[in-house]
Amino acid sequence: MTFFIRSTCCLAALAAVTGCGGQSSKDDSGNAVNTTTVAANTGTAAAVTPAAAPAVSPNEKRMVIEALPVVQSGPGVAVGSLQMVRSASGIETDGLGGGCMVIENPASAVCRKDSDCRVPSYVSAAGGPWAFCADQKCWIKPADKAFCWKSRYSKPEQPLQVGKAQSTPKVTLASLPAQLFQGPAKKQVRARVIACLNGKYAAGSAPPCAGGEGKRADDIGDATTLTK
Repeated sequence: MTFFIRSTCCLAALAAVTGCGGQSSKDDSGNAVNTTTVAANTGTAAAVTPAAAPAVSPNEKRMVIEALPVVQSGPGVAVGSLQMVRSASGIETDGLGGGCMVIENPASAVCRKDSDCRVPSYVSAAGGPWAFCADQKCWIKPADKAFCWKSRYSKPEQPLQVGKAQSTPKVTLASLPAQLFQGPAKKQVRARVIACLNGKYAAGSAPPCAGGEGKRADDIGDATTLTK
């Protein structure tokens, strides 16, 4: 996968995944904007206001997908979300796509690509688990429908609407395998959303997000620490 990276310092995962936080600003394409400059005469750093990003035309037909932060919607309950937005750097699409909440495997070794990660044996294979590499750590999706919102799960298929967030299913943190918890009291997990938007593809063909040919837009959200 090739991701539209929103963080500034990460290695490829799912072909290219996100970074490591920080406080830099971002433009409408997700690129980091430098907010400091060196004063010419003093050699000291002087804060400046970055130039406003050009407005996206309301008639823009190209789109990207944004993976939004995971939040705790209640005590011990987490939910992720994603949205499709207009972007001149995006793709033409029918709005079909989706996203999934994934959980960091705290025991994983350093990874550089998805194939470096494996689904741990303590995660049941019944739901079709997957493992991904991001921030040089492995992230687990324990199941598909229980952790994902996808257009194809709606009958008929439900396309994303511009600027309207779609939520992944609520996950009760206590239901996660104990091995995924970390922190001094072993009550915390780190979670994020990965998302993909299909470009236009022929009827009957595999969607680009599912391994088919054609353009796609990907994103992976910032990691959030959650407490059960």
